[in-house]
Amino acid sequence: MNERKSIAGIIIPIILIIIFIMCAIVYCIFFMNKQTTNPINNEISNIDNSSTKNNNVANTVREFTMTESEFPKVDGATAMLPMIGEITKSVLNYSDEEAQKYLDENTHGKTARVYASLINKEKDLIFVSEPSDDIIKSAQENNVEFEMVGIGLDGFVFLVNKENKVDSLTIEQIQKIYTGEITNWSSVGGDNVEIVAYQREKNSGSQNLMEKMVMQGLKMKEPENTNLMIGSMSGLIDGIASYSNSKNSIGYSIYLYAKEQYVKDNVKFLAINGVKPTDGTIASRSYPLTKVVYAVYRKDEAQNSNVRKLVNWLKTEEGKKAVSAGGYVPLAK
Repeated sequence: MNERKSIAGIIIPIILIIIFIMCAIVYCIFFMNKQTTNPINNEISNIDNSSTKNNNVANTVREFTMTESEFPKVDGATAMLPMIGEITKSVLNYSDEEAQKYLDENTHGKTARVYASLINKEKDLIFVSEPSDDIIKSAQENNVEFEMVGIGLDGFVFLVNKENKVDSLTIEQIQKIYTGEITNWSSVGGDNVEIVAYQREKNSGSQNLMEKMVMQGLKMKEPENTNLMIGSMSGLIDGIASYSNSKNSIGYSIYLYAKEQYVKDNVKFLAINGVKPTDGTIASRSYPLTKVVYAVYRKDEAQNSNVRKLVNWLKTEEGKKAVSAGGYVPLAK
């Protein structure tokens, strides 16, 4: 019995010593691990992570930037304002909110007024369709020559109410509608109802395109009702969408504007000469009324001016991304 007590007296201390040693080892391991995750090491880890993020930003660093004081005074037609916003976001590094504020404070959106601001030297650079004859005459009278640089593609489109049976017209049929030769939808495959043809006001971008691309020298019949002469693209689309005679009406607009900026579910695009306006048919120019979007400035701009630098940038791959983000198909060259 005494012998067992003696053995136990020896073994128990040994076991306690072993347990103590094991606890000490575990504590050391824990302490070392804690050292590797202390705040200093975490800060280093964060620096490494931010370095990676900065590298990612570096990979998309903008090749071309300007300060607000360097950026030209720009304006554009209504459909082109979103593209101007995209340009400010890329070149000035504006946020969405800052870009919208810029548009609100610096742009007008009416083609004739925008061209006038360039002629009068209120603006340095504008984004528009080609000018009307009246605008060209005004420029000549003020000894101003335009430099026009194509940067993108859009379409000139004809709109009808979705309840209209007609899905396609030829350019010749449209000409006859707007000269007054065709007055009933039954003449072009529709119901036996009178055609109500909306027009835009003189010197608007849409009206200039209508006269040059579609009428091609033919004189448009003056609308019998002054309510059919619309002062804005949105007003024309509203007329086709919801007024009392909307099912019988036809009008014209810009593809991008009607497709993305002022959308009405009960309005449809007509195919022209059998080709419907889509992103693809405009990009391929198979849609007959595809048009070029221009950056326009005064020809006497200095060769190294910020205006020319900005326009040249729009023709680069980075600049084309801003054009595309604005909804347009960038020109290949």
